Amino acid sequence: MTTRMTMTWQEMKAEFPNEWLLITDYEVDESGQILTGTVERHSRSKDEVYQIPVPDKSIAFEFTGESDFSGLRSHAQHHHV
Repeated sequence: MTTRMTMTWQEMKAEFPNEWLLITDYEVDESGQILTGTVERHSRSKDEVYQIPVPDKSIAFEFTGESDFSGLRSHAQHHHV
């Protein structure tokens, strides 16, 4: 689905819970986290958001839900790395 509205990251998470977003015209904080941006596309399907054509401008792909990636520390604990 195509949207095109400028929002804060908190507004994006509330409006599109557990969805993939294609964001343009975004601002980030010092750690690279998105603060605001324009939602160009959103969907529960990553493939729908990644579809071509992509706007001819800087873009970010973000997921508004919780990640199921437990990280390297978890991997190391389970595999004694």
